[in-house]
Amino acid sequence: MQTKKLIIIAVVVPVVLAAVGIGGYLIYNEMQGQHEQNLKDLEKFGFTVLPSNTYSESTGELGTKQLPATFAQDKLTPTQKVIKGLMADNEALLDEQKELNKKIDSLKAEIAALEEYKKLNEHFAPLTIAEEVAAVEKQLKQLLIDMPDARRFSNLQIEAMSAAAGNEYKKFIGGKRLILSEMEREGLVKDYMPEFSFCIGDGIEIAANSPREERLITSYFRRPADSPLPINLKADLDVVVKPCQTALYERLASYDKPI
Repeated sequence: MQTKKLIIIAVVVPVVLAAVGIGGYLIYNEMQGQHEQNLKDLEKFGFTVLPSNTYSESTGELGTKQLPATFAQDKLTPTQKVIKGLMADNEALLDEQKELNKKIDSLKAEIAALEEYKKLNEHFAPLTIAEEVAAVEKQLKQLLIDMPDARRFSNLQIEAMSAAAGNEYKKFIGGKRLILSEMEREGLVKDYMPEFSFCIGDGIEIAANSPREERLITSYFRRPADSPLPINLKADLDVVVKPCQTALYERLASYDKPI
């Protein structure tokens, strides 16, 4: 009897397990299919909430266009109206953003044009007086270095001679209120300043008793107010500089700015 029960159990249990397994598999497949269908339905949510406008423009039997119906809004549910309002707001914001981007691009173009205009003005703008004087000194120094007659002067003396010429140039254009082009400035320096510089160089050899005093004189010519000379040196320098200035002023009196 006991053996018979064991045989029955051995036969029934596998059958039950197989049935349960098959049933579970079928249930799983059904649930998986339902899950996929739910995903598809979710993807179509936007279209189902806001269906496409069935009140679109159409063509009548006679070929004339018929305007869309205006009562479609009345058929929307509260949820659809909210979503449609949000969509309208979004479109309005996008349009506003486009307009702002256009304004930004326009402002960028204006800024670029102004920067280019500024660079152009800076390129062609006249030099400051300090820059002009520095250019005069540089030009005259090179002229003197290239002149055989100037070889008797030391580099320090040529520095002082150029500084004296720069100082006189500054006084001349300031007194006449002249604004010279680069070519005009170079012409004035070349025609009037070498002779004056030689005169100053000869005078410095008399007035200055040492390289230190020559440096003091150079600083004085460049910045008279900030570099006062010792009383004795100033008196000696005035004596030798005065004739040089007188001769230069007489020649500059006939200077005509080129047209």
